Amino acid sequence: MASKQAVIQLLLLCGAIWLSGCAGKPPTATLSQADLAVQQASKSKAPEYASLELYMAREQLTSAQEAMKHKEYTQARRLAERALVNAQLAETKAQAEQTRRTAEELRQSIESLRSEAAQQASRRQ
Repeated sequence: MASKQAVIQLLLLCGAIWLSGCAGKPPTATLSQADLAVQQASKSKAPEYASLELYMAREQLTSAQEAMKHKEYTQARRLAERALVNAQLAETKAQAEQTRRTAEELRQSIESLRSEAAQQASRRQ
């Protein structure tokens, strides 16, 4: 009975070591991509139109960098991936809002021109 427990404990220990070995490679590329995405989003209209998403991306990037310092590579990778997605979401959301506002301005300009044209047409009659 004691030998079965020892074997199980040994297998669990080997499994834990194997899993930690899989996560042993630092996710430097993912972290760099996330950092670049956050920088790009910060330079876009994201601070104005998608501040929550940009804030989350920055926080996740900072947490990923902290995890890297502590050699928690799996956690660092997850956080960097989330930061990347949130930064891309912030930038895309900002672009969509900017496009929507531009379309609204164009719609108002067209409506104004139509109104002017109708007034001029009614004066000629």
